[in-house]
Amino acid sequence: MSHLNGKLLALCLAVFILSGVVAWGAYGAMPHLEDEHANLFQAEVFAAGRITAAVPRAQPRAFSIPFIITLNNQLFSKYPPGYSLLLAPGALIGQPWLINALASALAVLAVYLLGRDLFDADTGLLAAALGAIAPMFVLLSGALLSHVAAMACLTFFAWGMLRARRSGERHPLRFAAFAGAMIGWAAITRPWTTVAIGLAFALLAVIDLLRQRRGAWRCSALMLGVALLVAQLLPLYNYLTTGSALTDTYTLWWPTDRIGFGPGTGVTPGGHNLRTAIYNFQLDFADFGPTALGGPIVLGVAVAWGLIIVALLRPPLSSHDWALMLPVLLLIAAHLAYWARGSSLYGPRYYAEAMPFLWILGARGLIKLCRVTWPRRVIYAALPLFVAWTIVYTIEPRFIKSFVEYRSARRDIDVIAQAHLRHALVFVHASVWSDYANLGWLNDVDVDSSNIIYVYDLDPSADQVLIDAYPDRQVYYYDKQQPYPLVAARQK
Repeated sequence: MSHLNGKLLALCLAVFILSGVVAWGAYGAMPHLEDEHANLFQAEVFAAGRITAAVPRAQPRAFSIPFIITLNNQLFSKYPPGYSLLLAPGALIGQPWLINALASALAVLAVYLLGRDLFDADTGLLAAALGAIAPMFVLLSGALLSHVAAMACLTFFAWGMLRARRSGERHPLRFAAFAGAMIGWAAITRPWTTVAIGLAFALLAVIDLLRQRRGAWRCSALMLGVALLVAQLLPLYNYLTTGSALTDTYTLWWPTDRIGFGPGTGVTPGGHNLRTAIYNFQLDFADFGPTALGGPIVLGVAVAWGLIIVALLRPPLSSHDWALMLPVLLLIAAHLAYWARGSSLYGPRYYAEAMPFLWILGARGLIKLCRVTWPRRVIYAALPLFVAWTIVYTIEPRFIKSFVEYRSARRDIDVIAQAHLRHALVFVHASVWSDYANLGWLNDVDVDSSNIIYVYDLDPSADQVLIDAYPDRQVYYYDKQQPYPLVAARQK
């Protein structure tokens, strides 16, 4: 067992290091997507000991970054608070990437624990190893997105519930409380995802109650109570930011950004509909196998799905095999009701939290195949090729793409840093929102306390309002398209 624990510790450490490499090497350890900007902004607000930030005192529109809501002269993220609360300690020390690196290592640990207690230690370790090299997991581990944190919470929840209902468990109530806390935090991080995956385990709890399983009432009641207690942070956040606990903060940015079908949902004329849902599913699912499990695509189908089929159909059969598919299917089904697609550089990330269950099934499939003499030899030879294919043809191209797309963002920061500006006001020329956001995210929550204040270069009259508001600051203009992007304003 100590030998196995050493392997697990080494795997978790490797995942932590890899996450840091991805964060710095691929993404420049900074936000890029609108979601990341909103998450980090709210984390910095929390780190400052506040719930919202005050709107800048002059020309607020010159500081605008998508998905950061302005309401009642206050600024806050449109997203639930769970992930930003986790991110706050990292933001406090100026290293937010550390949180996702830690969450990635914990997610791998949770996969091991769940696989071990459902089947055996070998299955758990192999599942954790499959997860460590899964392209979507690797790519998300370095981004300031909430998926990896939610994945860790939901996988720990599944493990905690498994231990709470296991016959002969010495401390079922402790595991029930732990499971409740984990799904409660997932609910304030990615609510719709948590509802979908949680439904699978709710069905299991109902079955336990109907069968009058010993201790089921106490464990279920405690788990539900703790979950609801933690989940109260979401309506509390909504109340403190908007004045109403029931406000859907997503709709404050886009009124049509809601779950469901029909008029008033999504961007499709007439609203989100089944045809659009199926179209989104076809695009997302085609990329799900290669990014969740790795390996090549043959005749339009990811080879890795074969491992899942083997796990489900080949003896020795277990009810746990099919049970692991239920959260996956429910999460995919739930996102049919959401108008947006999840596919991007990272893969179909709206399905990301289902990956741990697939990794365990993938490990089951490999182990079952290896119990037959001749496939075992083929697998021993093919598995290194499978891993190499995943790295070279799935992970590496996306790394290169992200580096090409994002390196200019880090270059903007480096140009400013090399100029050694002090107490400055920098007007940023922006053709698209990200041109400004690549620097604007560096503003302090209290803008006036920033050493350098970054603002949109809107127009001469709007710029002059800001110059007059900060008369003691040296004024600069930044345009990344120019040979000399940073220039000082002429003195009057």
